[in-house]
Amino acid sequence: MNLNNLMRQHGDISDEIRLIKEMINKNVMALNAMEAASHINKLAGKLQIHLTSEDKFLYPTLINGKDLSLKKMANLYMNEMGEISQVFTSYKNKFNTKNKIEANLMGFVEETKCILKAIETRITKEENELYKMINVN
Repeated sequence: MNLNNLMRQHGDISDEIRLIKEMINKNVMALNAMEAASHINKLAGKLQIHLTSEDKFLYPTLINGKDLSLKKMANLYMNEMGEISQVFTSYKNKFNTKNKIEANLMGFVEETKCILKAIETRITKEENELYKMINVN
């Protein structure tokens, strides 16, 4: 199975995360809320493309394959990502505009740190566990 497209998507998502982290790690009071909202929405789009790719191509292939350990792992990853996706969607809806960010700047910063860490952890897990297991088989 060719994972190049999924890995490229991980790179795009990680780039967006890096930009957002740079923004919130500077002087928070000088945060450009319009730019932050733009990057949140870009991240949401990139995540949606990635999740759609996984749901349409990766997971069905693994679940319908012969390797029982990959089937089990694919089901586990789908369930875990569903939870992360729900949390991210709630976060995005809460902070997807300049006004929403400015209305709760400190909440935005704290929630952003948490959700970005969860996404980064998930990407690392996929690359170090699932993708490596796929490449072995």
